[in-house]
Amino acid sequence: MNKKVFKAVLFDADGTIYDSTMLHQKAYEKVCRELYDFDFSKKLYFDECIVAYKRPHQVLKEHGVACNEEELYGEKREYYDTIARKELNATPGLEALLKAAKAHGVPCVIVSGASHHTLENSLSILGLKDFFQFRIGYEDTVEFQKPHPHPYEKALAQLGIAAKDGVAFEDTRTGITSAKNAKLFCVAIKNLTNTVEQLKEANLIVSSYDELKYTFEKQAMVLGYSE
Repeated sequence: MNKKVFKAVLFDADGTIYDSTMLHQKAYEKVCRELYDFDFSKKLYFDECIVAYKRPHQVLKEHGVACNEEELYGEKREYYDTIARKELNATPGLEALLKAAKAHGVPCVIVSGASHHTLENSLSILGLKDFFQFRIGYEDTVEFQKPHPHPYEKALAQLGIAAKDGVAFEDTRTGITSAKNAKLFCVAIKNLTNTVEQLKEANLIVSSYDELKYTFEKQAMVLGYSE
């Protein structure tokens, strides 16, 4: 078994820290039906927002729907927050990893395309806010979103570490491309919204954090893996 030693852990959020992906879809489907009489179906959301990494207002405009972005995202946030309080769950094994990292002085950060509002609310619902040193959200990387490496490069700069000293957790091809282009070791989380084929460029694929073989030392995470 191979081993890698890391000084920091970088997480995507939706689908990686928590199972929020389809809750977002459910919220957009409801809001778009009510506001624009438009069917933002699961397939459309997955193909355009997850795989192609487009913002929902872009998708609407491409389908000839004139939307007010402030209204769209405001209504969506309100409904997402309501259902997230009932249905949002952390990925199995995550909290144990976060507690171990914190106890050993290993910083954990979030690198996501979600808004800061959504990140903060989701973390608050799950009681996870204090485990993360900082968050990189949509507002921080508007011009260069994933799959561009900029979001991860920005996080590495804030952490003050080299790419070889960080491990990224992702759940989409777009996110994996971003992490790998930033020269990070990347672990993919297999979930209900992706396939192994979509995750094949990751260095390692697991279905939960419980499957990882890791230990923590002072200010370091040691990850065991097979090629």
